Amino acid sequence: MMVSGKKAFYLSVFSIFSFAFAKGQNKVPFGVVKAEEGYAMVRVHKDDYRKIIDKIRMKTGDVFIYEKPAPGETEWIWIKYPEKEDTEKPFVRYDSITKEGMVNKNRIVFVDNLPKFTPSKSKNGKSLIFTDDTNPKIPGNQRTKVIIDVYPSYAQIKKQEKDSNGNIVKIDKVKAWGVGKELPEGLMEIKSVRVQQPGRGSVFVRDAIKNMFQPSMDFENVGVTAIDNDHIFLYMINGSGENRYTTIWTIKQGKAESQIIYKTPE
Repeated sequence: MMVSGKKAFYLSVFSIFSFAFAKGQNKVPFGVVKAEEGYAMVRVHKDDYRKIIDKIRMKTGDVFIYEKPAPGETEWIWIKYPEKEDTEKPFVRYDSITKEGMVNKNRIVFVDNLPKFTPSKSKNGKSLIFTDDTNPKIPGNQRTKVIIDVYPSYAQIKKQEKDSNGNIVKIDKVKAWGVGKELPEGLMEIKSVRVQQPGRGSVFVRDAIKNMFQPSMDFENVGVTAIDNDHIFLYMINGSGENRYTTIWTIKQGKAESQIIYKTPE
């Protein structure tokens, strides 16, 4: 059976990787820099993989998308990552992944191989709760929590913009995720994400959750992991069919710092 180039890319990203380093990493293709030195260098190439044209410094906690083992290399993997803006902002959403290169596998770890928070649901079933139970000596009421609140959407009464094929691309001038040509009955969306930590915490800024429709309530598709108290990662696979999308938030020192989001049709 023939597989299109675009479909082949999605299959390659979500397949089970054969080499030992990627064992167990088969659902969420995100990796994160985790190095004792606090950084990793990405070798940027042009045309042939061996020709290095630049080196980019990524800090501990920076997130990327795993692509494949680097051709002809045993200690390096090929990654894609967003191009950061020169001016720092309190929060930034990346929905375009334009940069790529090689990074040494000893300086990174896959996000879903980091220590996981324990998942549960609220009594009304509308909130997903993730609790850091990795240290049993910490009293339950002092453990870090990430709470995702999901409620019915009012997008139907907001202004919609469609592309030439009739697909909804923006609602209230912001890109819409998880919807197609029409907004379905019973449309749900993320209403808030709350971080609770002793001595600090926050509610995600609106830009970090705006127009994220049909969020998954299945713990197979949602998770929270962490390097330490200062670097927490929330990832989700939302929507379905051609409207499915994958996203990850970086939570630094209790606040949402950045998000990567992109379509991943089934």
